Amino acid sequence: MLVHVDDAKFLFCPLLMTHDDKMKMCQVAQCMMWRWVDREKGTGYCGMAGRPAGAEG
Repeated sequence: MLVHVDDAKFLFCPLLMTHDDKMKMCQVAQCMMWRWVDREKGTGYCGMAGRPAGAEG
């Protein structure tokens, strides 16, 4: 799923947990799994599950 950076910040990351086992939000460009599709438009995706449909590059 391609998302804008501003929207991705509000998605939960299954790898990040707090000390009391609550999920944390996506770290976007600070994460090693984040993949940019268009930096100027600010769109990208989480690379954990592979490349989504519509992500050329």
